[in-house]
Amino acid sequence: MDAALLAAVIEPLADLLGAAAARVAGEPATPGAAWAVTAAHGALAASTAPAAPAPPAAEDNFAKELTQVLVWLGIATVVAAQLAAGWVLRRYRRRLLGFMGAASRKALGLAALDDEPPWSAPRLLAAMEGQRRLVLAILVTMVLLYSLAAGLAWGYGSARYNVLSHAVSVAMFTALTAPVVLLGVSAANFAHLFWVWIAPWAFASVAMQIVIINGLAGGENEDPRLLWALAGVPLLTLAAVALREWTPASWWTGARAWLAGHRKTAWAGGALGTFGLLVVIGLLGEEGPAKAQVQGYRISVAQVLVAGSVGAALAIGACYVTMVDRIKRIVVPMIAVGLFAWLFTAAVLAMALLGALPDWAVVPGALACLALAWLPATFALSWIGLAYERKLFSDAQFQVFAWMLAIAGVVIAIETLVNEAQLFDPLSRWLLGATVLALLGYWLATRYLVRPIAANKRLLVLRVFSKDGRSERLLDEIEYRWRFVGPIVLIGGPDTAARTIDPAKAAQFLRRRLRDTFVPSVHELHKRVAALDEHPDPDGRYRVNEFFCFDDLWKDAVQLLLDSSDAVVLDLRGFTAQRGGTAYELGLLMQRRALARTVLLVDDSTDMLAVRVALGVGPREPVDVGGLIRGESALHGTALIEALVHCVDTARRGADEGGTALRAAA
Repeated sequence: MDAALLAAVIEPLADLLGAAAARVAGEPATPGAAWAVTAAHGALAASTAPAAPAPPAAEDNFAKELTQVLVWLGIATVVAAQLAAGWVLRRYRRRLLGFMGAASRKALGLAALDDEPPWSAPRLLAAMEGQRRLVLAILVTMVLLYSLAAGLAWGYGSARYNVLSHAVSVAMFTALTAPVVLLGVSAANFAHLFWVWIAPWAFASVAMQIVIINGLAGGENEDPRLLWALAGVPLLTLAAVALREWTPASWWTGARAWLAGHRKTAWAGGALGTFGLLVVIGLLGEEGPAKAQVQGYRISVAQVLVAGSVGAALAIGACYVTMVDRIKRIVVPMIAVGLFAWLFTAAVLAMALLGALPDWAVVPGALACLALAWLPATFALSWIGLAYERKLFSDAQFQVFAWMLAIAGVVIAIETLVNEAQLFDPLSRWLLGATVLALLGYWLATRYLVRPIAANKRLLVLRVFSKDGRSERLLDEIEYRWRFVGPIVLIGGPDTAARTIDPAKAAQFLRRRLRDTFVPSVHELHKRVAALDEHPDPDGRYRVNEFFCFDDLWKDAVQLLLDSSDAVVLDLRGFTAQRGGTAYELGLLMQRRALARTVLLVDDSTDMLAVRVALGVGPREPVDVGGLIRGESALHGTALIEALVHCVDTARRGADEGGTALRAAA
């Protein structure tokens, strides 16, 4: 292409773009635009063309100019692609030849691994802890920056209490988003950390925010006497913390056990207590000595204090129930996305179509709208599952995204319903924008600042199937740290089926495709084991790979996974001679000489004689295993992880020293 032809393409395009921009800005088109149109058609039109008609309306001119812009953009794109094709192909050949001439590990960016010293136990434990602290620091930073941005904009005070209101808002957003810092810890540890650190902070900030909204953000109706209610909130919080610290732990343990065994009585007592509290609030309003003006009503300061405390307690309870269960943290957002996409699309279709239908066709039309709306809902679920499978985000990141968006949505909804604000007023847009930016920053930080640990140590989890949640607690303790150094593999069972659910599995179930997760044949089993996911997620965590096998394939699966695992944990709590499946796994460990890299978990319910029979050893014969941990009631995750890491170190050195002797006394 010569220079004259290239100029004939570029110059009209530039003038057309300028004319379109001027039209958007409301300015008249420059003469250059008319020249561009003439030049574009000049090569094709005859010199004796008829005179141009009268200028069309402004909208018609803009449409024609925009059409010309799109046409010339298409022409320029095709021409540029033709010119660049040769250069791209030359670069491709050069890159391909470079790969062919390089060593495989160097070409894949893995050469540094050859120079690294072996992963000794202390080094692996230190790397694991460092990675955990880095991810935690990123989460804490995100929560603090987001809370500061949201709280400084989301204040309810007037000029008199503006600083106080914004300070309480920052504290409230910090308390409500802080639970994401605890994602990944076991359920027991989550409960302890939540009630010790987060619950008091959340109670105080939410209760104070309720007092401010109802009494100190009323413009001319603000009543300074409500500051007494505001000061009463931290006093109540300190009293609750003191009661918790001074009360013997056995009392709380006994109360939890009683509630677990008397759920109906507890619900009835809660209902009666709520009714009694409402009566107390009413009495305080009638007889309270300090009356204040709140939303145009004369009520007592004590009534405002109690109402704020009740609202804060309800918010804390909802927060805890939502966050403590890992299964719900995955499933609830998936269900919400599917339902919202389905109902929203159905409503839009109904508004667009039902008005034009006769009366007899309204019901069939509504059903048709519901049926058609299921397509975008299925698409949304499929996209989430596919994005997770392609490692666009991890399961922990998905939970962070869902919780942060939920907090923003709840606050916007309350503001819209209570204060009659617009759904997308400036404050709502600010909060939504701050949430999106915070999540984007979190995603980028975990993706580019967290360097995955290249240890890639595979852990196989075997256990006695149970119905008391023991296996779920075991996985909680293992996942929190081990997933930083390698993937976890296990045979799926009813005891862990819900615990190991992820966005992809949830999407398959909601789309009625759960059968696809099962291994149908030995051939497919070999393919899936060979294609086992060993690549870390964007946050540096490896994944849990669960194999759902039919009854005639699980033994083959255990054998294949055992041969390819660096460490094994076998939970023998509850093992008896009648547990034939676990007995087979014990015999396989002995046969494959894998006991040196295996940690056994036992307790008083473990039949140690049956263990020896399954291993094929005598009552007094010592058996060297990688580790033996006795867990009577609760499992100590740190001790288990350290024992497993030492098993990896022992297997790497190819020696049995350091193993734990399994003797008759054990």
